[in-house]
Amino acid sequence: MMSLDTDVLAIYFIYQWDPRFNIAKKIIESRIAKCTTIYNVLELCGLMAIAQGHLKSLELFKLLHKRRDFKVLYWKRFPKSQEEFVSIVMKYISRDLSVGDAIVSWLIEENNVKTFITYNVKHFKGKILAEVLTPEEYVEKYFKH
Repeated sequence: MMSLDTDVLAIYFIYQWDPRFNIAKKIIESRIAKCTTIYNVLELCGLMAIAQGHLKSLELFKLLHKRRDFKVLYWKRFPKSQEEFVSIVMKYISRDLSVGDAIVSWLIEENNVKTFITYNVKHFKGKILAEVLTPEEYVEKYFKH
């Protein structure tokens, strides 16, 4: 399964004027099974709240959880203590990841995601156990021409 980063989702759901919209649309509207992490969903909802208000943000949250072609990844086993949570996040931060990227990476690895699609390739490439591609690279590699 492939997972989408917040930047790709934001272009599709909020910033439709962005020149990268058509490539994001091609991936998101494809029949390919896709997912994103709950951290990415919350981050996207925060952007939507700023852009279009909290009610639109709530609608988006519900939409992402209802789509049949889109899975929202949660922790398979959430830590039992704050100390354990911090310890796991720090383990990912030690890979030179920001706290948000560390949590996304943790969820991606825990859910055995094979490919991660982002415009922030340099933040993740060589730091997580998934193939990291831009949307353009993904389309070039996996879509039939």
